[in-house]
Amino acid sequence: MTLHFFVGNDNGNSEHDIIIDGKLIRQPNVNCMVDKLPWSDEQSAESFIRNLQDQLIVTIDSPAARPGMYYIGKFALDSGEILDSMQVGLDVKCDVDLPIVNTLAQIAAAAVQRIYEEEKKIVEHIEVQVDMATALPITQYGDESSAKFEKKFVDGPHHVTVHLGKQRVTVKVQFLFTKAIPEATPVIFALQKDSEGKWREGDILREFVETYGLKGNVNGGYFKDKRILHTDIGDGSTEYPITEGNKFLRQFVHGSHHGAGHAIEEALGDFNRLIHLPDSPRQFFSDVIKNPNHKYYSKAIKTLTRPLEGQAKQILQNIRKQLTKARNEIDVICVYGGGSILMRPILYPMLKQLCDEREIKLLYIPAEYSITMNAEGLDAFVRGKIYETLKNKALQSA
Repeated sequence: MTLHFFVGNDNGNSEHDIIIDGKLIRQPNVNCMVDKLPWSDEQSAESFIRNLQDQLIVTIDSPAARPGMYYIGKFALDSGEILDSMQVGLDVKCDVDLPIVNTLAQIAAAAVQRIYEEEKKIVEHIEVQVDMATALPITQYGDESSAKFEKKFVDGPHHVTVHLGKQRVTVKVQFLFTKAIPEATPVIFALQKDSEGKWREGDILREFVETYGLKGNVNGGYFKDKRILHTDIGDGSTEYPITEGNKFLRQFVHGSHHGAGHAIEEALGDFNRLIHLPDSPRQFFSDVIKNPNHKYYSKAIKTLTRPLEGQAKQILQNIRKQLTKARNEIDVICVYGGGSILMRPILYPMLKQLCDEREIKLLYIPAEYSITMNAEGLDAFVRGKIYETLKNKALQSA
C-alpha cells in the first residue's frame, strides 16, 4: 500500500499543529520514551483507529532520531511518565529529536487511518511519500539551520511501527522534498486564501472590517499588495517579519525570546504551590488556562497576569523597533499565535493606541483562528507554485 501526503507542519514549543492531506491534527508537542506497551488486555485493533492521535504509541527507527518506543502527544501528557518537550528559549529546533519523532508519528498514524478508511481493514505494511513544508523560529533560521532541518527528514527512509493494542502496522516514510521557511512568513498565504484556494472572508475579518469601517466586500484579497508587520506570539518566541504581498522582506528579519511560555514558566512555581503539587509540567498549566471550566483555572490566571504583562510590554517594544526600522511604512500589524490569545486583554489596547498614532491598521486574529495560522499557511505553501518550483530546482541539481 503506497500513499502520498502533502504536509504543512508547525512544530510549536507547546502545541504541534500539522495538516496532513488537508486534515488538521492538534496535539501537545511532547513525547516520552518507554520500554513496554501499557496494554495487558486484548483490545481489537479497530478500536484504536478512530481516536488514534489521542492514544498514539510508536516505535521509531530513523537515521534522524534516537530509536525507541514513544508515547506521543496527549497520550504522553496523560501518562505520568517523564516528558520530553521543547525547552523554552533553550532548544534549537533543528538540533533536537522531538519535532522529528512527533512528525513521523503523526504521519504514520494518518497513513494507518487513511488505509483503514479506504480498505475497511488494517494492513501490516504501508509506504508513505511526503511533500512537506515546515518552519523554524526566525531567531534560529538561516541557510545552514534550515538545510540541516530539511536534511533530517529527507535523509530517510524512516520506519515507524504504529501500535494498535497488540497489533502492529509498519509504516515506511520517505520525504520526497522538505522546505523549512521562517515562522510567521507562511501566514500571508493563509491570510489571503482559504483551504479551497478562495479569497478568505467571514468571522476572521469581521472585527477588522467593523473597526475601520471598511466598505464593500472585504476579503483576503485586501492583503495581496499590503505591507504587513506580523507578530506571531508563541510559547518561547515571537516573530516580527514584514511581508509585502507574497514577498518576505529579508532586511526586516527579527524575532525575540518572548512569549506565553516564558510567562507560564515564571508563574508555574506559584501555581504549583497554590494547587499543592511539588511539580507539574508547563503543558499541564497550558491545558488548564485553555479551559475556563477547569477547577484550577482561576488560580492559573491569578498567577499568570503579572508575568504576561511583562512579556506583552517586551513584545510591544520589539514591534516599536521594527516600525522604526521600517519608517512606519506599514499598512497592517497582524497579530496571531497561541500566545496572542492569552495576551489580548493586555496587548490589544496598547497596540491599538500605537497603530492609531502611526496611521496603521491593527488586525488581531480571533482566538479560534490564531493558533493554526502557521499550519494553514504551510499547508497552502506546500501545495503552491513556489514549493513546486523549489522542489524541481532541487531535484534537477541533485
